[in-house]
Amino acid sequence: MKSGSAFRGCAIALLPLFLLAGCGDPEAGSSTFTQVDSAGVTIVESTRPLWRGREGWKVAPDPQLSIGLTDGDERYLLNDVRGVRRMSDGRIAVLDRGSFRVRVYDSTGAHLMDLGGEGDGPSEFRTPQFMGLISDTLFVYEAIGGMLTWFSPDGRFLRVSQGFGQADRSRGTFAMLGNVGERIGIGVRYGAPGYHVLDTGINREPWSIWRFDLENWSLDSLASVPGGEVEIVSSDGRGTLQRRYVFGKWTCLATSNDRVFVAPNDQFSIREYDEEGALRRIIRRADAPRQVSRSDFNRWVDRTIEMGDADRHEQAGMRRTASQLKVAETMPAFRSLSVDSEGNLWLEEWEDVGLEQGRFSVFRPDGAWLGYVEIPEGLTAGSGWSDTRMLEIGSDYILGVWADDYGVEQVRLYGIEKQ
Repeated sequence: MKSGSAFRGCAIALLPLFLLAGCGDPEAGSSTFTQVDSAGVTIVESTRPLWRGREGWKVAPDPQLSIGLTDGDERYLLNDVRGVRRMSDGRIAVLDRGSFRVRVYDSTGAHLMDLGGEGDGPSEFRTPQFMGLISDTLFVYEAIGGMLTWFSPDGRFLRVSQGFGQADRSRGTFAMLGNVGERIGIGVRYGAPGYHVLDTGINREPWSIWRFDLENWSLDSLASVPGGEVEIVSSDGRGTLQRRYVFGKWTCLATSNDRVFVAPNDQFSIREYDEEGALRRIIRRADAPRQVSRSDFNRWVDRTIEMGDADRHEQAGMRRTASQLKVAETMPAFRSLSVDSEGNLWLEEWEDVGLEQGRFSVFRPDGAWLGYVEIPEGLTAGSGWSDTRMLEIGSDYILGVWADDYGVEQVRLYGIEKQ
């Protein structure tokens, strides 16, 4: 990897059921938090959290702010939210892909204005995939075409710039993950240059990470990272047939303003790169992933069928299909990774068979494991690099998307109390 980026969330494409000796930390002692320096790379390993007893951070059980209705005023009927951003004056911008608009609300949740709309005009969208914020200037990235549409803090249309994708069709369509500073964007796509799946069985197609200029198109390949594990049933010149690999692993990606984090979730290990792409730190936790049992697989099948709300006949077919799936030997170590505005890492634990929200482990910017934080049910960090419903975590708040059992969405803001 050669450069930094700014993105959050877990890099996984979910497929349907069907187819160290060193210096100790002065606060806690070497038995809790150790650091080893080796050739310019700091290795940090935690054996237990630093927080004790009643210490730690707590997220309020009830939201300070909720935006979204089940019916009524269409300005509050959210559908397929793909991003949320809090501006410096407390306004909240919501990329509502269902309406092809960025909806902007004040700090109390009252609607202020809409930006964009469906169409091919210079301030309109067809495939809005990502929304970013630079000094209260909003921009929206289009998945097809690679265009970026910019709006001023007061909502005026500013310009359109070419990101990446359309300028080099041979590299395919990219998803945008975020930006580093004010000029550099980061994108990702399936497959690394020259990669081709040839063998049947368990495969882990790499994902390629790219850097591009937010204003004047230029594209630079940064790295190839392990993608999601799948079973290849057949592969020929006409295409590839894939099938879900139960409890297969993937890679989580996250950044702060000047750091890039790459974390294959095979184990508790996170690699931290600086803005130039040099490896600076490896953050570890001394826990081995849990072995998968037969009962784990049976619970996964039962829960997956229950979530699908299928009738009895359909359930029988789903069980037959599930019986043919291959199962990994160990559970993933974690499910998602985010970085807050102060550089703390929030790692969502793998809960049971992975279909429920897990608690979050928090690591300091220096890599020390602070402890666990419970966040409200349903407010998760997102499940894939093409799914940008990740959390925005500030110094004293969490902002994200919540959905009820019927899929009705709300944007919610919760306070964080730090002790």
